[in-house]
Amino acid sequence: MFGIGLGLTVMWNSSAGLASTGASMPAILGGKPQGHVYCCAAGEPSDVNPFTCYDPLGRRLVLAYTHDTLLDRDPKTAELRPALAEEFEVSADGSTCTFTMREGVVFADGAPVTMADVLFGWELAKAGHLQLGYIGQGFQRVAKVDSLDDRRFRVHFKDRHFAGLAAVGLGWIVAKKEFFVGRVQRALDGNEAMPAVDSERFATLLGQVNEECGPGTGPYSLRNDPGGERNWRRRQELLLTRNERSWRRSLRPGTWNFGSMRILCRDQAGAQNALLRGEVDWFSGPQLDQLLASQAKLASNYQKFVYDYPELGCYRIIWNCTKKPFDDGRVRRAMGMLVNRAEVEKVFAGSARPATAHAKIGSRAYPDVEPLPFDPQGARKLLRDAGFDPATGKPLRMTLLTYQGHEPTRRVVELFAGAAKQAGIELEVHARESSGVVAEKKRNQWHGLLQLQYFEAWGDPHRFLHSLGLENEGKWSHPEADRLATVARLELDADRRADLWRELHELAHREQPVTLIVHPLASMLFNKNIEDCTPGPLGLKPNYAWVAPEHQRK
Repeated sequence: MFGIGLGLTVMWNSSAGLASTGASMPAILGGKPQGHVYCCAAGEPSDVNPFTCYDPLGRRLVLAYTHDTLLDRDPKTAELRPALAEEFEVSADGSTCTFTMREGVVFADGAPVTMADVLFGWELAKAGHLQLGYIGQGFQRVAKVDSLDDRRFRVHFKDRHFAGLAAVGLGWIVAKKEFFVGRVQRALDGNEAMPAVDSERFATLLGQVNEECGPGTGPYSLRNDPGGERNWRRRQELLLTRNERSWRRSLRPGTWNFGSMRILCRDQAGAQNALLRGEVDWFSGPQLDQLLASQAKLASNYQKFVYDYPELGCYRIIWNCTKKPFDDGRVRRAMGMLVNRAEVEKVFAGSARPATAHAKIGSRAYPDVEPLPFDPQGARKLLRDAGFDPATGKPLRMTLLTYQGHEPTRRVVELFAGAAKQAGIELEVHARESSGVVAEKKRNQWHGLLQLQYFEAWGDPHRFLHSLGLENEGKWSHPEADRLATVARLELDADRRADLWRELHELAHREQPVTLIVHPLASMLFNKNIEDCTPGPLGLKPNYAWVAPEHQRK
């Protein structure tokens, strides 16, 4: 990821947000020094609303630290464990789960977490008017919810699902209902009456709240009130200040030790400049060995990590099957023959492997199939068979949408564009910031969408390949794919489930609703002064990290 450091105003120093929490940061907690502004450079999030966010940047760099879910995973073991829910009990037949919320948990603003807050997301999901983000994946598995008392509620699962508990528990974010009701009320026209939470009007107005996440219960907080404190300067930087009321530090002293977290909103070139000035704690990009070899000081200050983790997926191009001619399998197959994976692997300096499935390489579900060959002339013949031939004045004209500012993505686009030209395609590339990609997707004026796709930790490809999958953005539909994706979710035997997934991946390989490119590994330079932070089963997590006072960034 990428960025440039900026001088800080009073509002942006590492203690600015702490004064408003009513508590000061201790010098030592759990035997570890507290403090340090943990800094990275990345693209700018397009949405941080916990109910609508489908932006990986918003989810992974903001909401992961500001808000909590019912359950989470231990970063050291990857085991499912209680989070906001201190207990959970699945019924003998697996049809329900009773959650008991932690007592005394408060939001970052000091307000107690109530059952109304816990069930607010379900209220919105049940109403069906709001286009939910990542949170919707868990609610898809819920049939109904019973509120039992002020700390307990029972979830009735919609159907049997091998990972139903994980999907619900890890996806159920708790946010402050009063905050979002207030934001909707603020957006009303004139004397307009306050709409009901389950109304379409409420959903419309709530969906427009994308630069605020409200107070959460996580270890950090984002303050971005248009009429008050603003810790997000668009196109510059975003600051998460420390939430001293976080239940996590009370439960596990010595965790979440940083004083604040800063995201510098920059492209790859800007990120490298920030790295060279020592302004970021981690930098992810291609050709790291070359960078270390050319900059002796970097090697003394940063260490290189290369690692994998369950959710790290693949680069892929999604084909918009609602737009002709991409409903034609011949055209989609021709597109797959325009990807030179051998050259793409060089872009990642050996830390990537060719992809043929929405699955982890080496898993039982991964199919034994070869990627489509790189063959621009063969692609040209397929397009000619489908009725597209520049020699007759009928070239294929298409728009490829992607994210700007990321060097590997830029190089993949460059390679694809060169091959498309050889195949006689008139290609228009739209490289946009995250918010621009979201806007163009909504207008449905794209033919291909290039992005890094993250996977489910439990390996389910349903959301990519089922006709109703939440991330089947090309709207590909195939009855056998729907059957396999559905039956696999109901299968409790892990081997039989993996075999069903392998059949599904083989079918998708034949039909090519997406062009899968490579599985990258995470490759980054990491600040040597940060202790107790190395890659684990979930990747690189800063839960236990700390920095000695003499090395802290203030």
